[in-house]
Amino acid sequence: MQLASVLHPLDRAEARSEIVGLRRGLPLEFRQALMASKLLTALLCATAIDALPQGGIRQALRDASQRKKHKLVAGAAKTHKPNAAERYLTQRLDHYDASLKNASFQQRYFVNATWFKGTGPVFLCVGGEGPALDASVVSRSVHCSDATELAPEVGALIVALEHRYYGKSIPPSSERGAQRLRHLTSHQAVADIAVFHKHISGEFKLPSTTKWIAFGGSYPGMMAGFSRLRLPHLIHAAVSSSAPWHAKVDMTEYNDRVGAALANGAVGGSEQCQKIVVDGHAKIKSLLESSRLQRMALAKLFNFCNPLALENERTRRAWAGYGVVSVPAQSNDPASTDPGQSIGALCSVLLAANASSSVDALATLSARQHGGRCVDASLSRNFEDDGSDALSWPWQTCAEFGFYQTCEVGSQCPFARGYVSVADEISICSQFGLTRSMVEDNVAFSNQVYGGARPQGSRILFPNGDVDPWTGLGVLQSPAPTEPVMSVVGASHHAWTHPADTITQQTVRDAKKAIQSQVKQWLAVE
Repeated sequence: MQLASVLHPLDRAEARSEIVGLRRGLPLEFRQALMASKLLTALLCATAIDALPQGGIRQALRDASQRKKHKLVAGAAKTHKPNAAERYLTQRLDHYDASLKNASFQQRYFVNATWFKGTGPVFLCVGGEGPALDASVVSRSVHCSDATELAPEVGALIVALEHRYYGKSIPPSSERGAQRLRHLTSHQAVADIAVFHKHISGEFKLPSTTKWIAFGGSYPGMMAGFSRLRLPHLIHAAVSSSAPWHAKVDMTEYNDRVGAALANGAVGGSEQCQKIVVDGHAKIKSLLESSRLQRMALAKLFNFCNPLALENERTRRAWAGYGVVSVPAQSNDPASTDPGQSIGALCSVLLAANASSSVDALATLSARQHGGRCVDASLSRNFEDDGSDALSWPWQTCAEFGFYQTCEVGSQCPFARGYVSVADEISICSQFGLTRSMVEDNVAFSNQVYGGARPQGSRILFPNGDVDPWTGLGVLQSPAPTEPVMSVVGASHHAWTHPADTITQQTVRDAKKAIQSQVKQWLAVE
């Protein structure tokens, strides 16, 4: 079933069911989590990003502060109290190992019963890798506003469950690394949802016929869909927004789509804008490899804090390989005039630069994105497990999903091709004692269990934005009549889950209405 064709006519030949990089990172508003690499171990930190990593660690962290400002505004509306109060339930650490039946942790959740009269459905907002949930998640936030805005109409009870090992739902442990994180898997998290279903059903004395609908965007979108796939007797339907179901190790497609977004006229891009970025990075790569004098000239042109920073090979590969400027394809905000948040604004700066070369134009854009501040390209050397959630997402990439965003020769990556490889990105897995072949096996197992790009389930909706770099990993062709897909023209990573009054694109408004219409249809099905 192709809902996409109703709202947003697209050439289906262009809707590849391969991989484009979440990824939730994922996807996911990605922001997201930390995707590791020997090249970028330095850039790992505990910064919470809503969704999956955006363009590798470097770009994810570089964009995090910009997106955080937007999200704080979007999620700042008054919440419903006391229904939205922070609550906890006791979860088993391992649902499958009977010898650990007494090991447990406290998992955080939120409830909003404002419109619930005892007979309506339950809308479950599934938590994921970031940012940490707060009370706004069950009233107004970037996570599940497609659900919370529909709740008054159908009298739904809104609940949100934080994912294990994130936010305040971290099991206490004196262990570190893989030993501490070994119980962090999507499989354990699906079982958490089953226990949570029983807990809420008991707390609110819900009849067994109560219909639960799971919602989520990016990795939480995956989890929403996984819960319907694995728990069809508990979860009636799911909206799996911007969810990269197809796990993959080498995600060349992510940056391929970043490059394509620069030429996408629907968001203010153009072929000329794309050409400036691609040509500029090719010239920068050549200059970096030519001489010390040229590297120092680049450092001066781009206003580096340390004029000798580019003498370090890791530094220059990270700087040029992940982009000397930020291209916000995953988090694009068409209404913004900030060239760090809008592709249209970014292209306007490049085209108006009146520069003598594409390198000069990129330097002008870099200065605008940095607000005149010098560029700090320094890399730290170590990142230790401190018991927080800082390594939670890197662990999941190694143990389950891959999602390593590369910029390789022969790809359509708009940055310095050949400077970011799988070996660079996957090297963090050695911190957990995992080799590349182990990671590849883990990724293959995830696709075997969940179905990759063609999961065989029912009543799961798969909306994706055509600007979102994670879309290529999503379910783009309907696997079954009751598993519709939706492609949203000009949309970034699960833009329709944001509050309605923050959405400026008509295609995204239409998508939200179509999603809510589909949910209502499924609520009418027994």
